[in-house]
Amino acid sequence: MRHICCNGYNIACRKRNVYVATMNDMSFSQRLAVSDTDLTPAERRVVDYLARNREMALLASAADMALQIGTSDATVIRTARKLGFSGLEELRRGLAGDLKRDLTLSERIENDLRHTDGGVSGAVAQTVETLRATLDAMMTIAAEDLERAMDVLIMAQRVQVFGIGPSGHLASYFAAQLTRLGGDARPLRQTGLQMADDLIGLRAGDAILALAYDRPYREITALVDRAISLALPVILITSPGPVLPDYRADVVLRVARGRADGFGLHAGTLALLEALLTAFAAAQPDPARETLDALNAARKAISGDGMGL
Repeated sequence: MRHICCNGYNIACRKRNVYVATMNDMSFSQRLAVSDTDLTPAERRVVDYLARNREMALLASAADMALQIGTSDATVIRTARKLGFSGLEELRRGLAGDLKRDLTLSERIENDLRHTDGGVSGAVAQTVETLRATLDAMMTIAAEDLERAMDVLIMAQRVQVFGIGPSGHLASYFAAQLTRLGGDARPLRQTGLQMADDLIGLRAGDAILALAYDRPYREITALVDRAISLALPVILITSPGPVLPDYRADVVLRVARGRADGFGLHAGTLALLEALLTAFAAAQPDPARETLDALNAARKAISGDGMGL
């Protein structure tokens, strides 16, 4: 009887070893697809969170994820192990590997639409849920990285804010607001050969704040090349994906842009920029007040008292 049990145990062990070996050959998405039968309800909630919030999961701790999911950090770690990972760090590496696959913009919007009921209220609810998770993940940015970024902004004689495409609008907004708070800033939004004019405008005493995502491209590489040649500090705001646009930045601040396989959302980036603006004003309130008073006076000179300023 003991011999039979031992054989049964050995068979179970061999099956388990085959299962683990198979899992090791799978991508993160494939592991999620085959895992459901072996999971408790709480672990299924963890898997659902990971599937929907891949970029956020690259940054969040087990405790942060547990809080979002409504479970314990032990359950998060246990789920990672049931998926065939040694722990949370290896799970993150698996996530990052899955994120390497490029998706077209139309594929991304289709992925988002699949998570709604097709109506306006469903789309709004899904977007709000995604943005809430994005903002929660932003709280995991290390305080020392934020402090280093703020030191760069405060010490700079002028801040050059880089962004192209939709990020160019955020670059213009941040530069305008920083100037209103007593700083000196200008946006860098040119692409291709036109960007050469922006690059030759860089000078000693400048600092670079660059909004760039996903992968290296010519403009961000040329910008960092020029910054290094002039010994200018570079702050890079980017997504939590597996590839940095440039690894030479002095400070890297990662913020999720919605679901990893969905259409890019910029509310998280905007929230981080506005947090930096608030911190900048708090660090030197007198120049901020003086500049805002001067702005108010200039508005009155233009409009008279008609605006009630």
